[in-house]
Amino acid sequence: IRDERKNQQRLSSFSFSTAADPVYDDESPPIFSNLQEEIDDANERYRENLAIRDTNDIRGRGVFSLRPFKTGAMVMSSLVLSTQSERSQYTLQKDWDLHVNLDLPSRFVNHSCDANIGVRDNDDGGYDFYAMKEIKEGEELVWDYEMTEWEVGSMDDCLCGAERCRKKFGGFKKSGDVIKKNYGEFFADYLKK
Repeated sequence: IRDERKNQQRLSSFSFSTAADPVYDDESPPIFSNLQEEIDDANERYRENLAIRDTNDIRGRGVFSLRPFKTGAMVMSSLVLSTQSERSQYTLQKDWDLHVNLDLPSRFVNHSCDANIGVRDNDDGGYDFYAMKEIKEGEELVWDYEMTEWEVGSMDDCLCGAERCRKKFGGFKKSGDVIKKNYGEFFADYLKK
């Protein structure tokens, strides 16, 4: 996919090597002057596949499918905007002392203890997101934050409302067995070591 991505990059300022894999000419996202510009860019790149929309609840925004995805399909790929050694509210953990800020739309995917997408490390230092079950058109994409986070520090109580909600965030440190059982291979590589 990555070699195909490089060939596609020559064709336009942004294009798709697969339906879920956005690319830019220089392999790095542009700098935006405001959040709405970044949202508009993400919605344009994924225009036939995904859209960032309001969730109409306390979560604010979320990412929604614009078409069905079959189990196992790559739904989207993320690029790293910056890295840091400490976690923040908006970073995803990539290694024991490495946290990354990802581009949109991945940053706006909400949490659920009953996720429909899972993560795999990608060659660009971010994560690719895969359908772990059939996803219908219009369905919100949700992933389990404990797939990447050893500990979750910015919140304690889970409010996802899923039938199998764990009620408390403890990170992979606390919920690793549940994550492995529920999601198989779809969690961060550094947690598999």
